[in-house]
Amino acid sequence: MENSTDSEWIQAKSVSFIPPGFYFQKCKRRVKVETLILLARPPAPGKTKTRLIPILGKGAAARLYKAFLVDAAGLAREVQKSRPLAGLTAEWALKDQFPEALPLARWLPGPFLHRGQTGANLGQRMAAALGRRLAQAANAVLIGTDFPDLPPEIIIGAFDTLTLSDNAAVLGPARDGGYYLIGMGRLKPGVFSGIEWGGAGVFEAQKKNLEALGYNVHTLPGWEDVDEPEDLERLRIRLAGNPTAALATRAALGKI
Repeated sequence: MENSTDSEWIQAKSVSFIPPGFYFQKCKRRVKVETLILLARPPAPGKTKTRLIPILGKGAAARLYKAFLVDAAGLAREVQKSRPLAGLTAEWALKDQFPEALPLARWLPGPFLHRGQTGANLGQRMAAALGRRLAQAANAVLIGTDFPDLPPEIIIGAFDTLTLSDNAAVLGPARDGGYYLIGMGRLKPGVFSGIEWGGAGVFEAQKKNLEALGYNVHTLPGWEDVDEPEDLERLRIRLAGNPTAALATRAALGKI
């Protein structure tokens, strides 16, 4: 974290965007806490869930992802119920957009610290997000927002695992060969180096990186993201079998 020594940083409680390099400072003592980081993007028609546009259209695909964000916020609330000291950070892929004009806290409601992502590729963006929070937090877990029915118990279990040792890392494999969650207590150089992002071997490459750097890697249950039309059909089936999961997404699907 830039220019951080022994300060305690707290999350934003109001509708506000935190530009890179800026933080809320509360007092002059350092407190180690946990952090849940969500990677998000604005639900802009034509720019989100693009692989679903052929079957849904631009507007419906954007509305569906907007529902994903609402459910992700609900997931974070459930995690905080179990781990009340866990802070919440939302890292947004904003590119050239003006963050002050975007309703970030309405799209992702809750006590989130809202930031713009930094970095040229996914690995750099995740490294920056984890590095900022781990400068102050004891452990950090980072997840995507393409998994609307992800159970909170998986994230809670990830935090539990990270308390087992200083060298613990957690990794949640996704059906498409990537991963939906990564967490650790220390960010070592090279964690995200040499990975071909977007390919089917991302999870295995990431696991090998972590193991080569000396992490004790704990693999979490697999889960599915929702990017392709067939992913959407499997999501419908899962939701039919779990009537309390992903209520916003369920409602959005009912209007499609």
